[in-house]
Amino acid sequence: MTRAAAPLPDAPTTATAVFQMITGHYLSTAVNAAARLELADAMADGVHDHQTLARRTGTHPDSLLRLLYLLASAGLVTDEGEGRFALTEAGRLLRKDADLSLHAVALMHAGPGHIQRWFPLPELLREPPKGSEDKPRGNPFAQMPPHVAQIFHRAMTFFSQHTSEAVVRSYDFGRFRSLVDVGGGEGTLLAAVLRANPELRGTLFDLPSAGEAGRGTLAEAGLAGRSEVVDGDFFTSVPAGHDAYLLKSVLHDWDDDASRILLANIHAAMKPDSRLLLVETIRPDRFDTTAGSLLAAYSHLGMLFNGGAERSEREFRSLLGGAGLELTEITWIRPAWSGVANTAVIEAAVA
Repeated sequence: MTRAAAPLPDAPTTATAVFQMITGHYLSTAVNAAARLELADAMADGVHDHQTLARRTGTHPDSLLRLLYLLASAGLVTDEGEGRFALTEAGRLLRKDADLSLHAVALMHAGPGHIQRWFPLPELLREPPKGSEDKPRGNPFAQMPPHVAQIFHRAMTFFSQHTSEAVVRSYDFGRFRSLVDVGGGEGTLLAAVLRANPELRGTLFDLPSAGEAGRGTLAEAGLAGRSEVVDGDFFTSVPAGHDAYLLKSVLHDWDDDASRILLANIHAAMKPDSRLLLVETIRPDRFDTTAGSLLAAYSHLGMLFNGGAERSEREFRSLLGGAGLELTEITWIRPAWSGVANTAVIEAAVA
């Protein structure tokens, strides 16, 4: 009888860790494929063999099995043996009906178009994109095809949904009577603010492509009577005469020249006692391996493709000051989706 040799213990090297970084797109592409196939939804009701899952997703059983093996290695499913698999707690976040669903985020951030977008990074590092002095570079949001815009707004709604609670809990909106959510997308954040402040009236201001969804969000929340949706371009003007102007994750999409145009338009619309409220990541002065630092670094590099940036507190003060605004308060928040306190409500007043 031949005896089986005992397996050797693993001793991963630094090269193994770097190799995993190099091949990170394998996993992100696999997660995107699972999202496009709605695989997590097909697995929602227990343990399934890969043949059943192949029928449900319209895929080849043996090919799907390979995908499932990688997802198991990443901790998104468990391999129950004999070609049977079940979702893990992490894998359930890819279900469309999950409370903290990352399905739309996987479709967008791990999609072929988004990954392809990163390929020119060496060229951008040599020569970053620039707008003209009086006009920002082409607006990528206005240029999105409808099906891409739909996925984009769904993904952004995820971040808004799970940041809104922290914003409402941490910042006092009760002193305002009217508020404009500038670039507010589908209205998720505005709806949360209005629900928590019954005396407040709100205006959702964004491109026409977001308006219909925004009206639906506000109507579904029973807030149509205290809100309105105004279509427009914040590089041209914003609704004037309101108590507060709220921008969530807007300035980071744009370079300083474009941001100054936007801030100048808001300054022109503000009353002397109005407040500007920016919900943004504040970039650390020094980066390390903490989750907050890594998330900020991901986004800071990714914003290079728009010509945008994550900014430090000093850079926010300088940018606001150049538009005749003064940073008056920073309120740190911890969004529910990340559990990381690297985001803040940045309040500014007319200087």
